[in-house]
Amino acid sequence: MRSITFVQAFQYWLKLTALLVPALFLVTAWLADDAPRARFDAPAVFREHTAVRLADTVRIAVDAPLTVTVTGRVDSTPYEGQRITLDEGTHRVDAGTTLAFPPGAHVPERTGAAGDDPGTADPLGWSRSLTGDRDGHQLYATYGLILATFLGTMGLPHVAVRFYTSPNGRTARRTTLVVLGLVGAFYLLPPLYGALGRIYTPELALAGAADAAVLVLPDRLVGGLTGDLLGALLAGGAFAAFLSTASGLTMSVAGVLTQDVLPSRGVRHFRLATPVAMAVPLGMSVVATKVPVADAVGLAFAVSASSFCPLLVLGIWWRGLTPPGAVAGLLTGGGAALTAVMATRAGLAPDGWPHTLMAWPAVWSVPLGFLTMVAVSKATPRHIPPGTPAILARLHLPEGLVGGRPQPEGAER
Repeated sequence: MRSITFVQAFQYWLKLTALLVPALFLVTAWLADDAPRARFDAPAVFREHTAVRLADTVRIAVDAPLTVTVTGRVDSTPYEGQRITLDEGTHRVDAGTTLAFPPGAHVPERTGAAGDDPGTADPLGWSRSLTGDRDGHQLYATYGLILATFLGTMGLPHVAVRFYTSPNGRTARRTTLVVLGLVGAFYLLPPLYGALGRIYTPELALAGAADAAVLVLPDRLVGGLTGDLLGALLAGGAFAAFLSTASGLTMSVAGVLTQDVLPSRGVRHFRLATPVAMAVPLGMSVVATKVPVADAVGLAFAVSASSFCPLLVLGIWWRGLTPPGAVAGLLTGGGAALTAVMATRAGLAPDGWPHTLMAWPAVWSVPLGFLTMVAVSKATPRHIPPGTPAILARLHLPEGLVGGRPQPEGAER
């Protein structure tokens, strides 16, 4: 765990450098732009003549009459390089159609409402804001994702095991504050890339490739060898992010298998458990090839928030928690969240509110996990482990106190 902690620390600084250095170049290029500098809050427009090819059949929303050159099918009508004017409203654009926009044209919004036939549903709807009108309940979905992300972080195994490398509680608390500050600094950069992408690469959102803006921006704003080098640096940072999470999760799962499954706990068995920890997610990735990364992340956080969050909060702050209550809450909250999301991915959820509730379950599955742990623990008070009050007291006493008497710094606990 200590080695993985050092690896993740190095990868954090690599990721931060990979995003920060190109961001400085991009902002400098934006400030030095010869054309009138676009505002971040201005409507998204095409700065030059731009042709966009849509790989999927989608609906686009036009807020004012828009003249475009079409090669393909729009609203079931075929065109071959003809200029047409799209009226205000929603239009269907078939897969393979190319739309050419004149300079200054507003970028139409890519839409796809629940209940549409499969040919018009947007397969890349994850790239749009959850607060849109896709199924009428996206504000709820947004808060469901926020709740899952906030509460699920504390239960992620590669995050929790980091505290095993802290020598004492004071160091663990200080590390937590420092890491929160570092993460906050890191997440100041994605909105900057999003704002620049909205100005200089607006066609990516229409084509369903908005996530490529980070790699396209260096070439679009800087260009030449410098742009290629900045793009390579960003790609290296992306791989560092993948490896950081993958290495931490692999070591965490392998440690659990070594401690609780395999008959021995030596280094040799830990090495044997590592390929097993890698094989299961590898097999699942081969089967679940159509699950977007954003949905998979939301699933993981929702399950973590519904299971480990209640366990950690009640285990630290409530002396009445019992092992049966903890197990029941883990299975009920986490199982309900996992079942709901998997049913949604399988297309079993009805449209409307049932679909939204099952696709973003944290709003109801987290309280379900808490209530189940409390109810079952209340029903099984005889199973409270002996010495629980003393253990909780040690958790919450100042660092220098053990048994009510001051202890020197670094003393055994």
